Parts: sequence; C-alpha cells; structure tokens
Amino acid sequence: MAGGFSPELPVAPPPPLVIDLNDLLAAAERVIALIPEPVLHRVVPRPLDVEGATERIQALLAERATFGWGDVVGERPTIVDVLSAFIALLELAKRGALHVHQEGPFALIQIRRESPREAH
Repeated sequence: MAGGFSPELPVAPPPPLVIDLNDLLAAAERVIALIPEPVLHRVVPRPLDVEGATERIQALLAERATFGWGDVVGERPTIVDVLSAFIALLELAKRGALHVHQEGPFALIQIRRESPREAH
C-alpha cells in the first residue's frame, strides 16, 4: 500500500562555522578587556594589645572566680581583640593565675581563677 505514513525529512545541519584566526583573537581581546581587574587585598599590620587584654582579664579575675570567653572579649570583638585576649589568657594560664576549660569543639570557653600552686 502506498498511502502509509512518511516521516518528514530531517533538516540538514548548518555548514561548519568558519572563523578567521584574526577575528578570533580580536574577539578574545574584547572579552578579556571586559574582565574587571582583580582586587588584591592589602594586609595591614595591626598591633595587638596583649597588655590591655591582660589588664581586662585580671580585673575580671578580681571580680569573680569564673567567667566566660564572651566576658573577656565583649559582644562585638575585632580580630585584634580576639587575638590579644587569647594570647593574654594563655600567658596568664602559663603563670598559673587561671585555668581555661572547654568541654569540646565549639563549646563555651570557661575561665576559672586559680592560685599559682593549683594551676595545671
């Protein structure tokens, strides 16, 4: 029978794209020109205030027997505040003035006043 279904012939693909090397290089240069310049961050040295942090911690030790890390650095500490306080805590712990304890990773840090002979 000749009256059957005959599918449409597929459309032929377009001919291959021909690009001149100079046109390709010019296009690449235009794209590169649109890329913003990278912003390099400058590292600005900031002096730590370990002495000031030590004084704050010693004042807290004089007021109460135990306190937390948040009491040492406050609500919105800068990186300088955090580093200064951390170094001061380690130094005071080394001297035996306090004991620092943390139950586990990301747990609250507790600081306890110690007499020099009780320190670990």
